[in-house]
Amino acid sequence: MGGADFRLLFAVEERSEGEMRFAVGSWKNASIVVKLMIAFVLVILPLYGISIMITHTSSKQMQTEVEKAHESKLYFYHNHLQFELERMSGLVTEFSFDDTMSTLSTRAAIMSRYEVTSSLNNIHNKLGQIMVTSPYISDVVYYVPALHKRVSAVDGIRNVEDTEWKDLLATMGNLNGELSYSDNNLYFLKSNPYNMNHEEPPNFILGIRLSEEELKHRLQQLAETGGSDITLSFGEQHNVLISSSDEPVSAAQLHQVSPDSPESMQVTRYQSDPYLYYSLYDPDHSFTLTASIPNDVLQAPLEQYNLWLWTLTLISIVIIMIFSFSIYRSIHKPLSVLIRGFRMAEQGQTSIHIPQSRRDEFGYLYSRFNHMIERLHILIDENYVARIRTSEAELKHLQSQIQPHFLYNSLFSIKQMAEVENVELIQEFTDYLGQYFRYMSRDSHSEVSLGEEVDHALVYASIQKIRFGSRVQLQLEELSREYRDIAIPRVIIQPIVENVFEHALAKRSQGGILKLSYQVEHDKLSIRIEDDGDQLTDEVLSSLQESFQESANQRHDNEEITGLMNVNQRLRIKFGAGYGLCAQRSALGGLCMILNIPWRRE
Repeated sequence: MGGADFRLLFAVEERSEGEMRFAVGSWKNASIVVKLMIAFVLVILPLYGISIMITHTSSKQMQTEVEKAHESKLYFYHNHLQFELERMSGLVTEFSFDDTMSTLSTRAAIMSRYEVTSSLNNIHNKLGQIMVTSPYISDVVYYVPALHKRVSAVDGIRNVEDTEWKDLLATMGNLNGELSYSDNNLYFLKSNPYNMNHEEPPNFILGIRLSEEELKHRLQQLAETGGSDITLSFGEQHNVLISSSDEPVSAAQLHQVSPDSPESMQVTRYQSDPYLYYSLYDPDHSFTLTASIPNDVLQAPLEQYNLWLWTLTLISIVIIMIFSFSIYRSIHKPLSVLIRGFRMAEQGQTSIHIPQSRRDEFGYLYSRFNHMIERLHILIDENYVARIRTSEAELKHLQSQIQPHFLYNSLFSIKQMAEVENVELIQEFTDYLGQYFRYMSRDSHSEVSLGEEVDHALVYASIQKIRFGSRVQLQLEELSREYRDIAIPRVIIQPIVENVFEHALAKRSQGGILKLSYQVEHDKLSIRIEDDGDQLTDEVLSSLQESFQESANQRHDNEEITGLMNVNQRLRIKFGAGYGLCAQRSALGGLCMILNIPWRRE
């Protein structure tokens, strides 16, 4: 080997070692999270592969067992039917040698009429005994051509024309076996003596008529347990078909399913979408049992195992997700809490506080963040406390102005109801009035729950409804229980409702509508108060919209705008600049005031 070859071999080995060192170095420098995830996947994948193999093998075994079960059911009914047919064949042969039946035709000429009648009655009783031996027997008949008589276990004794027994005798053995098919009925027939010339009358004909209804009933019982349809056919050409369903398998399909060697007693299969056919032929009695099973029934066990496989896959994915979550939880979750706190602070929510009991680096960050928010809150308090006090003073001033005027109108309404002696309405009105003034005169709390504030606004609306009567309709949506505990400033909804009555509905003679509804979008709850007033112009609406966007210290000469601005200012002080009032034209035609407050699902 030359020097060049040694240098080439050395270069290849050096490059391989370099790639290995790079791979080892990359693995050492990889994050612990990556290492744990790779190790976890390497453990899960072999277990998952073994589970798939076991599931697939089990599903195939289950499908084979289902097919064997259908074959066993076919064999069972074949043995049962074969036993019944052999027993009926034996009964026909046995009673064909009965002394009374076999000799009546030859002795009738020397017997008296009474003796003939007595013999016929005796034969009728014997036919009845034969009939009760099997549920598959619908009738037993006995023909005496010499006497032109027919004895039936069901119909009794009657005269018969020669054409009837000749037609029956002509069908003997027409199904290539002991069974015969005549006039849409299956028979076991026996004549004595047997004669190929059907025109020459025998001494008697004995026949057992099979019950196709009972055969069909048994087939239906057998088909109920396996989800298949079973067809019983007689004759090599499937001349007679009895099925468990109303739509039996056609003779053409039965020819395809029939076994190649008729002498065998084996189940043959034939696949024809969407069915799988099982067929069993009995050469002794020339009948074929065929079961047609939908493919989806056979595939059901496989689908069940596939479902388990997908369930296992889903569980594996869930386990991986849980494991991944547990790995990232120590870093991702505390960092998300901190980021969320900064975002809330950016939105003006200075009342936030991150509860923490950690002693690691995130614990220090949480404590510094809470200290920063506390300092920021102090600065905001110093900046807004004067405006809050001013707003409260304006609210009390408005209450002192509104209450005497409202009290005068209420007392005047009570006087009118008293003049017409409407005691029940006075009771209802004064009850509402008491609730209203009790709420308005309560100065101990500057904040109440949203449920209390809405209830107060509804009390006020009910008072006005009594005053205005049929001129006003209230369309009030019920406040959901999950919103009732939201803390809001007191008396912010009732002034808006009062504004609707004073400026939109007071002059309406009929058809006035006040609508109260709620909408939730992301983390904001919107309370919509709408009317169908016809006095709102685009200029007034535009002015109102601009007023809500102006500075909180802006003063207005218009009392309507001043009251609404007071509500808007208090909301913005409480919840931040992203909340408060906004105005738009209602779908009803009048003004729609939207009161926005924060709400987050717990």
